Amino acid sequence: MAMYNFNISSFVDAERLYNNTKPIRGSKIVPLGDRRRKWERIVKVSPKCYVLLNELHEDKYSSYNWYRTEEQQIAEAAVTWTLTDNNNSVVEFRNGDGDYAHNGRYSFLERCMPREMSFVVDSGKQYVRYREERHFLPKDKDKTVVFKDAHTPQCAWRLVNEPHPMPVVRKRINKEAKKPYKEAITSYLEWVWTMTPMLDNDFSWKATQQARQECRDQMNDYSTFRSALMDEADEARTNMAFLFLASYHGSIKRTVHWGGTIPPLTDDPKKFRVKFNAWVNDYAGFTETFNEYRG
Repeated sequence: MAMYNFNISSFVDAERLYNNTKPIRGSKIVPLGDRRRKWERIVKVSPKCYVLLNELHEDKYSSYNWYRTEEQQIAEAAVTWTLTDNNNSVVEFRNGDGDYAHNGRYSFLERCMPREMSFVVDSGKQYVRYREERHFLPKDKDKTVVFKDAHTPQCAWRLVNEPHPMPVVRKRINKEAKKPYKEAITSYLEWVWTMTPMLDNDFSWKATQQARQECRDQMNDYSTFRSALMDEADEARTNMAFLFLASYHGSIKRTVHWGGTIPPLTDDPKKFRVKFNAWVNDYAGFTETFNEYRG
């Protein structure tokens, strides 16, 4: 199935495409491009409003929890074209809703962009770019990017909505959750430090995979990892230590000394301690992520 750019750059273009496209036989569906991709369609809401949709939920699926009515789909359309009383075109762009990837919506928006606009995905964030300026498009059905035609040679479009603040992912340590384990972590750090000369040998992919298999429960579950921190008799602690040393080995540059000797992993005690603490925070679930907003 072919994927087309729809070449809609004004309300008049949307209206013309709708009026000049035959509906799919036996239905009211007006496709935007390839007729086999009938979920990519244009709907006439009123004489002054058209929406571009990239989803189609047939009535036979109404019992499914993901089903949405036509009215719901229109209310959350990827693109809405409207005509004002002064005959100005207004275009509204909407991202997918929810903090995960919406690849189908991204592809659709990319092909819906008017001339001089483009849809950009960069570092997990989405933007509508007009000329050289990016406008952040949140993954929130209630936060859209809206342009109105300006009818000037210098600027064909003018941003209508207030710019949306940019989320920045931050990390913090849950000190209250970590507090009961502080002594155990210190004790385990001292033990790993002592064991390092014996474990510092083969950090090959095969060796690390074997170690991970031996302590997979501890490395994949916060509560099991925390239990291992508290239990000095837990046999998984050796393999856990090996995995830490393998990650530490991969994060530092170990320059071979004159005569072919390699500096020990304990060459920098401060860096060793900092990396170990960060490793424990991650695998014990003490590290929390949250969003801050800027702009």
